[in-house]
Amino acid sequence: MESQSGTQLKVGIFLAIGIVLTLGSIFFLGADKALFTSYVRVHAYFDQVQGLAIGSIVSLSGVNVGNVEDITFLTERNALDVRMKIDEKYLTKIREGSEVEIRTQGALGDKFIYVIPGDHRNPPIKEGTVLEVAKASDILGILSERGNETARIFDIIKELHTITATINANNRLGKIMSDLEVASKNFSRTTVETEKFAVALKGAETGEKFRKSIDKLDSIVTKIDSGQGTLGALINDPTLHQQLKTMLGGASRKNNVKTLLRTSIEQEEK
Repeated sequence: MESQSGTQLKVGIFLAIGIVLTLGSIFFLGADKALFTSYVRVHAYFDQVQGLAIGSIVSLSGVNVGNVEDITFLTERNALDVRMKIDEKYLTKIREGSEVEIRTQGALGDKFIYVIPGDHRNPPIKEGTVLEVAKASDILGILSERGNETARIFDIIKELHTITATINANNRLGKIMSDLEVASKNFSRTTVETEKFAVALKGAETGEKFRKSIDKLDSIVTKIDSGQGTLGALINDPTLHQQLKTMLGGASRKNNVKTLLRTSIEQEEK
């Protein structure tokens, strides 16, 4: 009986030792090996944290270099003090003049702090350094920073929706597209006919006839301009113009009419 009790005691002791070793392994190897990592605390002052929480990731060019350790209110600055712990081995990568901003990652919109590296010639940051806050560059951060101005964006979207709905009413857009298609086909046919006409003009027989017609027309115009022929003489003879002017002129026409009337009266009196 005593032997069985001793055996159970030994089993219990070994079991307890195993549990302690297992928990110790989890404690020492888990939690990002916190006990074996040295951190430097730095700060950044934000007007608003936009959903940032304690434990959020601090990223440097996509590499996790630390976490948000605490977020406190600064009454005298009307701001939020975000304290971050940075793995000491990354200090040579984060130089004075570096900036931070809050960004969004993943489909769930988790917030994290993104570190924008400063000039590599500057000295590394140290304990208690306050990093400057950069202007938001992601779309959600910009919308949040702009505040009331984002309402204008939605107003514009609403107006665009109204315009689109008006155009699409009674299938107007479909009719416009159909008309454009018909016009395009007509233009294509006109272009083809024009090309055919140009090709026909370039043909030996048609082209020769066209050139002869142009030459004849040019010859006729030249003769008329030089005063050849009846038409050329009429156009280029100034006496014909003077005669027409005399016949249709004001004073001369009146005198001719008076003479004609006087002659008619005298003949009747006789």
